[in-house]
Amino acid sequence: MINLKNIIFSIIFIFIATKEANSLNSFEIALLGIGTAFIADQYFDSSLNTTNRYQLKSEVVEKFYENRKSSISNNYFRQLPIQEQLLLIEELEKNF
Repeated sequence: MINLKNIIFSIIFIFIATKEANSLNSFEIALLGIGTAFIADQYFDSSLNTTNRYQLKSEVVEKFYENRKSSISNNYFRQLPIQEQLLLIEELEKNF
């Protein structure tokens, strides 16, 4: 793996070895150094995982809708009296 010190030394070498005049002041050079360190830190960060928040949220919503579904076996439903069947149908329709 590329070491952070190697990256910094290579950037410094590029600034020193070039024959062209660079009109960078100390503030701009500091910003380049901070930006390079920030990008290197993000690139070599191993704490990130492959799943994103959108996938996790969609899984939670899918599980919620799966839990809301009510299923009743046909045999049990047919054995109920007609009044209870109607109440059950009404309750299921109300939830959806």
